[in-house]
Amino acid sequence: MALIRVPYPSDPERRRAVYERVLNRLSRYGTFDGTADEGTFHGHTPIGSFAGAYSSPVGSEELVIELHKKPWLISVSRIEHEARRFLASV
Repeated sequence: MALIRVPYPSDPERRRAVYERVLNRLSRYGTFDGTADEGTFHGHTPIGSFAGAYSSPVGSEELVIELHKKPWLISVSRIEHEARRFLASV
């Protein structure tokens, strides 16, 4: 298991908008169960499957992603880098 912490909007409306855009972009790879504040996810890519949970207390400006499963070819630091880049672009 690995923990990743990335910036996340604290404003509820902005948070919900970011969450919806993330769901739209990533839904082809897996499923998400939860809200903009916390939940779980799992899915598959051509190089392996992934699973985990995420949470961000209301008012927090940080999203904590707990990886339970990841493709073995991809490092946690690479996943963190991509998560930061992805969230900054939505």
